Amino acid sequence: MFDPNPEIPVVLEDIPEPEQRALLEKVATWIVRRGLTAPAIIFLETGKPLNFLGSQLLIGFSPFIQAIFKGDEYQKFALIIEKDANVELLIELIEAHS
Repeated sequence: MFDPNPEIPVVLEDIPEPEQRALLEKVATWIVRRGLTAPAIIFLETGKPLNFLGSQLLIGFSPFIQAIFKGDEYQKFALIIEKDANVELLIELIEAHS
């Protein structure tokens, strides 16, 4: 039977606030370094009303994407993006780093 990794969080409350912010900082830095600031902000602002649906899609595709990307950061990011305030924080971090 499938035995999920107990260290991978399944709800947002399992991820401490400092870890959430650190992961959002990492994503914001990655976006800015690649010169994707404007497209990322436009995408995030446009998709804000659908952030929960988007996070659920990320979780659904997780088994396929984790075949390429190892680690639990992808799962954590999908959970973090569920919350409206975290999407707004990501936008603010991208703007601050650019």
